[in-house]
Amino acid sequence: MEDKVLITYGWNRIAYIVNRSLASKGIKTYVGDISKITMNRFSKFTYKTFCYPNFYVDPKKFINFIISYCVKEGIQYVIPTHEEGFLTSKYQHIFKEANIKTLLPDFEKIKIAHKKDKCSTLAKQLGVPTPETIYPKTIGDVLHSFGLYNGNIVIKYLNTNSAKGVFYPKSEEEIKKFEKDIGKFIVQERVKGRGYGVSLLFNKGELRAIFTHRRIQEKISTGGTSTLRESTQNSLLEEYACNILKYLNWNGVAMVEFKYDEERKKGWFIEINPRFWGSLALPYMAGVDFPYLVYKILKDGDVEPVFNYKKGVKVKWILGSVIAFLTGLMKGEFNINHIFSKADAYDDFWKDDKNVFIGELFYYGAKFLKTFSINPKKEALVNIDEL
Repeated sequence: MEDKVLITYGWNRIAYIVNRSLASKGIKTYVGDISKITMNRFSKFTYKTFCYPNFYVDPKKFINFIISYCVKEGIQYVIPTHEEGFLTSKYQHIFKEANIKTLLPDFEKIKIAHKKDKCSTLAKQLGVPTPETIYPKTIGDVLHSFGLYNGNIVIKYLNTNSAKGVFYPKSEEEIKKFEKDIGKFIVQERVKGRGYGVSLLFNKGELRAIFTHRRIQEKISTGGTSTLRESTQNSLLEEYACNILKYLNWNGVAMVEFKYDEERKKGWFIEINPRFWGSLALPYMAGVDFPYLVYKILKDGDVEPVFNYKKGVKVKWILGSVIAFLTGLMKGEFNINHIFSKADAYDDFWKDDKNVFIGELFYYGAKFLKTFSINPKKEALVNIDEL
C-alpha cells in the first residue's frame, strides 16, 4: 500500500516545503486549502490539490471534511502546517477512530504554548528570562507601564501569529484606544536584541531534532515574519527552548522565539509557535528535514535524532522582501537591502520547480484585489478559547 499524506494550508511556502520534502521521496501528497489559487497547485511535486471549508468560519465542518476526504482517498497521514493544526489536535480522537495518524500535542498543551499570557508565565516559572510582563486590569495599568519603561512597551493580544495583534504604542493617546480590549492582551517591556528561533521536533516528550536560526531581515521593521535568516547555533537559547517544551511533554514540531543581545550574551523568551514556521526552507536546506522526520515518526513510530546541520546557510523569502521594501517606502523608509541581499536559497523560488513562484504571485495578487491588503487580519487569527 503506497503512502499518502494530506497537507493543509496549501497556499503558502510552509506547505510547499512539506510537499516538496515528501513528494521528492516518492510519497503521494494531497495539498488542500480554502483557495483554489495556491503555490502548491503550481508545483510539479503535488500529486493532487483540493479545496476544503474555511476552518476560521466553521471548524467542525472543516474537520468532518478532512476526515471524509482521507477515508475516500485512502490517506493515512495528516500534516497540518498552520493554525488548523489546533483544531486537528482538539479532535485527534476522531482521526484515531478513522485510522488517520497525526503528530500533535494535546490541545491543552497547544493552548498554553499559543496564548501569550500562558506561555510567558510558564517560561518565567521555569527560570527562562522573559521581558517584564504586565497583565493589565485597567487602562491605567498600561499607561503606568508606558511611563515606567520610557515608552518602550509592546502590546500583545493573547491569540496572535506572526506580527498580527502586536502593537508598539508611541503615545498615551494611542494607548487609550486599547481600553475596550482590556483583558485580551498583555503588556511587555520592549527588550533590545536580534530575533532568534529555535525549532524543535519532539516525539512524546523526547527531543528528536533541533535547529537554530538568527534573523537578518524581517517583513516589518518592528519585528515579525523573517524575510532573510541564517542557520546558527546558540546553546543558551536551545537549553531554554528544550526546557519549556519538555515540561509540556511536547509531541510534534514547534519554534520557540527569543530576542538575544549578542554583545551581552543574554536572551529573553518571546513566544512559541506551536506549529510549523515560515522559515521552514532554511532547516530543510541546512540538513534538518523536519517534514520527513515527522512523516517517519508517523510511519515507523520513531526516528533517529538529528542535531547536526550546516551553519551559516542563508535563505530568503523573495516576495516577502519585496513587500517589506514597498511597505517601508510607504512609511518613508528606504531599505534597498531587502531587494539586493544575497542568499544561498529561497523560500519561494526553486530552479527545478519555477512555477511555484508564479502561484505565490497569483495568490497574493488575488488577495490584494479582494481586500486591498497583502496581510489582512480578518479571518487570519484563531481564538483558541472558542474552538
